[in-house]
Amino acid sequence: MPQVYPLAPLTSTGHGSFVALIALLIGLAVFIYFKKMPQVSKAVSIGVLLPLVLAFSWMFYKVNDSKLIMSSDSLTLDVPFYGFSLPISEIDSAGIKRLDLKKEPDFKPDLRANGMGMPGFQLGWFRLANEQKAFVANSNAEKLVMIPTLHNYPLIVSLQEPGKLLNR
Repeated sequence: MPQVYPLAPLTSTGHGSFVALIALLIGLAVFIYFKKMPQVSKAVSIGVLLPLVLAFSWMFYKVNDSKLIMSSDSLTLDVPFYGFSLPISEIDSAGIKRLDLKKEPDFKPDLRANGMGMPGFQLGWFRLANEQKAFVANSNAEKLVMIPTLHNYPLIVSLQEPGKLLNR
């Protein structure tokens, strides 16, 4: 039977970041709608902004329902846009540990390679301060767990209850 570990919900900083981003995109769409410009330009501009508003709104909704699922044969990360599975044989179970970025600043996500990063929320592939590649799903830096893989990159995730995974 698979074990489900919910990812930590967004903090107030993360909520504020999403609300500000979505409000900015909607404000930009309203500005474009009322600006005097050719109809084709308006349609194209709003046609680009509308999917962005929908995508970020969906991500904002879905991020609080994200989870890590461990079964006997796989580890699945169910997160918006970047979800994936790895065979359990490719996870270094002995190396799973709680991560405190204040004590281990080498593991701090530094450069976003393919993902989303804003105050209170990081999701996707990042280059860490130690130049290592990592998959990060961070919505609460106080609840980080590092899961090493045999592919030379760790998974760094914020779990709602990190102790449950560590005790497994």
